[in-house]
Amino acid sequence: MLRDYYTRSVYVLAHATQLPMPTNSISLDPKLTDAWGLPAIRMTFADHPNDLKLYAYLLDRAMELLDAAGATRRWAYPLERAFPEVHLLGTCRMGNDPATSVVDRLQPDP
Repeated sequence: MLRDYYTRSVYVLAHATQLPMPTNSISLDPKLTDAWGLPAIRMTFADHPNDLKLYAYLLDRAMELLDAAGATRRWAYPLERAFPEVHLLGTCRMGNDPATSVVDRLQPDP
């Protein structure tokens, strides 16, 4: 078994940036606390529909790459969900309205 599965292996991962969603946020949970009694972080996240299409496209390209490399066995993670907890996502909204944004929108260089 080791000879067949673990002597030569490769992991192909495609990295993409998610599109912003106004419903995504990082906040403090009003009830749940951490080990120090501080409010725990609450992450509210949903993929943008176009992100899901991009993940499927990139997965297809990764499978093609493995085929071209001569892989004899290959498999892919299911695309049921992304893993935002390991992806660098911005949590500070940019905008002109302090009620809906945390920092000013990007300004062009003078």
